[in-house]
Amino acid sequence: MKETEITVELFEDIKFIDKKLKEQGFAVIEKFQLNDWYYSKRDDVLKLTYSQLIDSSFLVREIVTNHTKYELCFKKKEYDKLGNVIAEEKVKTEISDLDSCLKIFKLVGLNNYCIVENSSTVYKKGNIEFAIQNINGLGVFLELEEDTSMSAMSSDEKFAYLADIVKGLGLKIGNDFSCKKVFMMLHK
Repeated sequence: MKETEITVELFEDIKFIDKKLKEQGFAVIEKFQLNDWYYSKRDDVLKLTYSQLIDSSFLVREIVTNHTKYELCFKKKEYDKLGNVIAEEKVKTEISDLDSCLKIFKLVGLNNYCIVENSSTVYKKGNIEFAIQNINGLGVFLELEEDTSMSAMSSDEKFAYLADIVKGLGLKIGNDFSCKKVFMMLHK
């Protein structure tokens, strides 16, 4: 199933963001750590556009909560004419042994071109729920995904609606509502 989400960079520290969101009635409902190992068969990843990179990549994800689980994930993204990711389809499956999985990918010669470490806090108020992500070595981001109330909207309408929600939070945000964190990390 295709879903629309936005990701925007925030330019305030985590404590300030937390305080501001709680003042607006948002509550913390979950905290977790994501560690993503990005792999590609390509060795020229620095020369690729974002769409070329993602279309030739998959990731191994470690999800750390009260119990840790691992997934293998491929994301097929859809772009608008400006290059914004307006929809994506995720295919994922659980992995039982992270070390063996990573070793297999290394032995077959796949390129582990980036590791993204993400400490996330999920906030909720009414039907609005989003994650504030502190990306090690990159910065702070807000990620907001569509909900069921948007099912009749087009992907472009969903994208604009989600952007308006974020703009209404009163936080210092970037202009790009389709931040490509792995691409930013790779090129920093």
